[in-house]
Amino acid sequence: MPVAALHRRRLGAGHQGQCHKKHAPRLEHRATFLLLRANCYRESRTPAVIFYRNVASVMLAIAIWQIANGLLNVILPLTMAEAGWSGVAIGSIASAYALGFMAGAFYAPRLISRIGHIRSFAAAGGLAAAATLFLGTDTSVYLWFALRLIFGASAAVLFAVAESWIADATPADKRGGVISAYQIAGRAGIVIGPFLIAAGAEGVGAALLTAGAFLALAISPIAITGKAQPVLPDRVPGSPLDLIRIAPAGAIAVLTAGLVNTGVLAFIPIWAGNLGTPSEDANMTTAAALVMGVIYAGSMASQWPAGRISDHFDRRHVMAALAAAWALVSLVLTAFVDPGIMLGVILIGLWGATSLAHYGIAVAHAADRADPGELPTMASGLLLVWAVGSVIGPLITGALYASPLGMRGVFLFSALAGLAMAGAMFLRGRVRPKVSEAEREEFVNLQATSAALVEPGEESPTE
Repeated sequence: MPVAALHRRRLGAGHQGQCHKKHAPRLEHRATFLLLRANCYRESRTPAVIFYRNVASVMLAIAIWQIANGLLNVILPLTMAEAGWSGVAIGSIASAYALGFMAGAFYAPRLISRIGHIRSFAAAGGLAAAATLFLGTDTSVYLWFALRLIFGASAAVLFAVAESWIADATPADKRGGVISAYQIAGRAGIVIGPFLIAAGAEGVGAALLTAGAFLALAISPIAITGKAQPVLPDRVPGSPLDLIRIAPAGAIAVLTAGLVNTGVLAFIPIWAGNLGTPSEDANMTTAAALVMGVIYAGSMASQWPAGRISDHFDRRHVMAALAAAWALVSLVLTAFVDPGIMLGVILIGLWGATSLAHYGIAVAHAADRADPGELPTMASGLLLVWAVGSVIGPLITGALYASPLGMRGVFLFSALAGLAMAGAMFLRGRVRPKVSEAEREEFVNLQATSAALVEPGEESPTE
């Protein structure tokens, strides 16, 4: 049977037949035929399959990275408290992370534009791992401040890469759900991280070594991916502060997330360790790990439904509802600051389910308003505004924790911030209408998905 006839028989009708006609003059040699058959198969794959495989590597890398982050979120506050650091000193270390995050978010668009998403992720991941391992050399406040500054800058680049990559690859009408899935993958890592302490990584030395290993492992899924990264912008990125012009509600939402999430979470492990009757350090560490795990498990449970709801309603109204809910839970915690381990776990799980679920919706809202070329700048703008809140939040909660109010003041701050955000979201909804379904459909940027059809060395197909 002639090679061309065999090619038609094996590939059948439809796309493969069209592909055969396109390449028929080149079907003179069997080697050429085999190569073209593989190429035609790649061309026949559905965009949905390519999309999910394209973002899976990003989600896996962030999940692994967040395992380390979840472990550090527990062990660092407990280590600082054990060393006798003041509330202001503990808050300053959280602010150092946020300051670094701010610098990294501001610089990330230019770094990504110059060297690409994959190299930016690898460079930032290596710096984060090194900064974490160096924490074990001393417990000096100044050393930890500098190292957490570096870690924060690295984290900003990592998240800017991940979120701009996913936003680039996702159609607007599915963006809320997909970004929520990305947030869930990260939260799953944060849930796992604290329990590594109970599984044998107890003690600051072992915990830091374990965290450093996971930070290094997080580079692998991105570094070895066979899928193409988003096409680099053909213009100099704008300022991340353009976010305020593009999506003011998104800026307000992520600012509040920085204020509340970073500020409150900096003291949650200490609060958890003191729930009920104080006991041995090992039990305090386990209680802190349990509470932190429950917080992120609660956010995982609410993230996907909230994101899917926001795909069909005004995203600002969804964020307002979440803010009002966490304000209510925070008021209960203010009134009953030491409810015991059982009730405390339930209440703090509800707080996590409501207060940690709106960041992904804010990203989706901002992406709806942005042009395709503005996505890296938009992602970095979100992270920059979040970092501003994360610098201020721990300083406020640190001062409140050191005051006579103690942890009541921290929860009261969370309640007031939630109420303020709920009001701001409703106000923005009245000032500017939501993005219509038709407009969302028009904003379909599949650059990364389209590029995944092309093998290295080939040109991108033109439309």
